[in-house]
Amino acid sequence: MLALALALLLASAPAEVVEEACTHWDEAGEPFSICFDPGNGLLVGVGGLLQGGEAAPEFRVGILLRTSRTSRSKGTPWLNTHRLLATEARSGTPRRSLTTTLYEGTLRRHLEEGFILIPATRPVRIPFPFDLSLALRLGHYERRVWEGPGWTLETGRAALLLDPVRSPTTRVWLGLGPAASHTLRHSREGMVHELSPFTTLLLDAGYETEDGHWVTRATVLAGWALGFDGEMRLRAREEASVERLLIAVNAQPVWLRLSGAYVHSDAGIAQKDDWSLSLGLTLRAGSAR
Repeated sequence: MLALALALLLASAPAEVVEEACTHWDEAGEPFSICFDPGNGLLVGVGGLLQGGEAAPEFRVGILLRTSRTSRSKGTPWLNTHRLLATEARSGTPRRSLTTTLYEGTLRRHLEEGFILIPATRPVRIPFPFDLSLALRLGHYERRVWEGPGWTLETGRAALLLDPVRSPTTRVWLGLGPAASHTLRHSREGMVHELSPFTTLLLDAGYETEDGHWVTRATVLAGWALGFDGEMRLRAREEASVERLLIAVNAQPVWLRLSGAYVHSDAGIAQKDDWSLSLGLTLRAGSAR
């Protein structure tokens, strides 16, 4: 429901937003920034987590990078977001865990006048009202200590997404499309391989205000995973978050972050259901504009 509400919000967002002045001056005439880019900077977060009825402190770190470039051959812009070494650690007992991702990124090609060409005797051009995105994730490792010896590693995931919002900036996106992935689960019983050969759908949506003071994001992954033994099972993951800028100290902004997640038949080595709520503070050093 959160993802659907966010998708409706994005679809109704205006296509053009008036550029706000991001620089103000104090009484001494010194400039200071009031706008921030939540997709750039060194991320450091701390907060509390409620998972399965148990509370625990949570720590988050990562490197965020946004880039944009114009294709030389087609003259169309590429709007890219990257996350490097994104890590979440939860201490305390009994819910100690560690989750880390080597790389996660979205490469979106913005098409101002998209079309499909049918090379018939008389070529036909059909409007194509979507941006195309390639969503990648590599090396997603999860260790849940309370489950005993074992770990889960998603070696790779790739998804081809269609974005009907077609925003010319990286502040608004709504991608939906099929995803393929390979996962390893190691436990006392041995190693288990799982494949999802484009039998899963990925929804990735987000919205950021022009000044970066509000940030929302929702992701939903649902579909079938196939084991090497031929067994197929349905699994799903949902996560939504909202952030509000609280304060900036020497142009280093701090957001208040509230997030929630639900997992169906895919949590840990036991492939259980799981849910969590998190509230904390997030610093993105170096994100001032």
